[in-house]
Amino acid sequence: MKNKKRWLGLGILFIALLGLSFPVGSKLEESDSFCISCHTVPEETYFNRAQDTLAGILAPPPDLSSAHYKAPSQAVFRCIDCHRGDQSLSHRWQTYLLGMRDAFIWVTGRANPAIEKVFAGEPLLLNAACVDCHTDSLLELGFNNHYHNQLAAAGELEAKGLEPFEPPEGLSGTLFIELAEVNSSLDCLDCHHAHRTIPDGDQTLYLDVEFFMFPACVFCHEEVGQGPLELR
Repeated sequence: MKNKKRWLGLGILFIALLGLSFPVGSKLEESDSFCISCHTVPEETYFNRAQDTLAGILAPPPDLSSAHYKAPSQAVFRCIDCHRGDQSLSHRWQTYLLGMRDAFIWVTGRANPAIEKVFAGEPLLLNAACVDCHTDSLLELGFNNHYHNQLAAAGELEAKGLEPFEPPEGLSGTLFIELAEVNSSLDCLDCHHAHRTIPDGDQTLYLDVEFFMFPACVFCHEEVGQGPLELR
């Protein structure tokens, strides 16, 4: 009987500590400095680049992640803004579990030290964060934006009640006048890699056109059975 009470007490204590750690962890992760206290390599590189961009030392910033620290965002932007999804309860919980996993990786010394990151560990959260901030990029109609307005995420936004809008004058037409007419499985991360150095990135919108963007275009065209298949 005593053992049962002891285990019950330990269980209640564990649940209480777990519940307390959620709001505490959520508050701490708002600080980039706290993030890199555990994510030391290669996140220190990303952090230093961001701070140098914020100070105007790096121009243009070498990667898309650092570029988010340019004006007008500047100091209001943080690592967690990309890494916690759309901030819904389910995504907050997933972020919390991810933080626990990352803490274990740090303690065991199993972190991946590679500076250049191409493949995302949690693409669902990252894509949701992209959509949450760049909604207008998906809602603009017209052919000149079909690589955005035909993504599944665009149709999902419309289903939530958001209204698409016409492109600037002179760019309208008869193609892609509705959102997500095609069924593509592409998402933001297929073209946009935040932690990958792109030479002269400020001029190329941080897109690796030859090795990632063109192949993504071809993949989409093959998937939906429309559009050119040779873009190089």
